[in-house]
Amino acid sequence: MKSRPKLTDAEFEIMEVVWDIGETNVNEVNKLISQKRGEELSRTTTQVQMRRLEVKGWLKHRKVQRNFYYSATINRQESSEEIVTDIRERVFGGSVSSLVKCLFKSDKINAEEVAELRKIIENGDWQD
Repeated sequence: MKSRPKLTDAEFEIMEVVWDIGETNVNEVNKLISQKRGEELSRTTTQVQMRRLEVKGWLKHRKVQRNFYYSATINRQESSEEIVTDIRERVFGGSVSSLVKCLFKSDKINAEEVAELRKIIENGDWQD
């Protein structure tokens, strides 16, 4: 698994938009993030962050005339797996059970979620 540089909160916000809508441009990302925040974000700031994401290997672009269209180099699921693996390795010494115990202790997990986790374990659904 190729390890990419970690995402800042602002970069993750951009990636969320790209994952949600697919190939897009700076203007669209800037508009959607500004709407979500309820305040106008500088287009230049968004553009700089998207270029950084490309350098970091999270985004790629294609040029159509004078416009750049960006897309993710990794899908949301693969990204989630990379992030969790990194946390498991760095924080929990590679221990899945320690990671899961921490999640159980830190979050309020209801009976429905516990049942879903049991089903995942019993069916081997994590191995797809």
